[in-house]
Amino acid sequence: MSPVLILILAGVGFIGFGVAYALRPARMAALTDLVLTSPTARADFVATYGGFQIGFGIFLLVCAGKVAWLEPGLWATVAALAGFASLRALSILLHRGRGRRSIWFGLGLELLGLSL
Repeated sequence: MSPVLILILAGVGFIGFGVAYALRPARMAALTDLVLTSPTARADFVATYGGFQIGFGIFLLVCAGKVAWLEPGLWATVAALAGFASLRALSILLHRGRGRRSIWFGLGLELLGLSL
């Protein structure tokens, strides 16, 4: 698969999840048993899960459009997905596999992204 296509897929994926977290924070939080109990919690959740992912996704799309930025964009993608996947997997192991299906789904997406 071409580096440009990988960055486009990763960028669109991050933006898609970011938009979902930004527009439907309570629903997205509930997927992992989180409850946003105050405006402060909601604002931080939206900024962290929505804002960061949207910004990172845009960065990856920009990288896809500039030959000199392909390698840094791919490394940034690997670093982000490896960070998510390794700590999610460690947490799953520490909790003996208990958790909602959404945690396993997230790990699957991250590992799929890394395999590309």
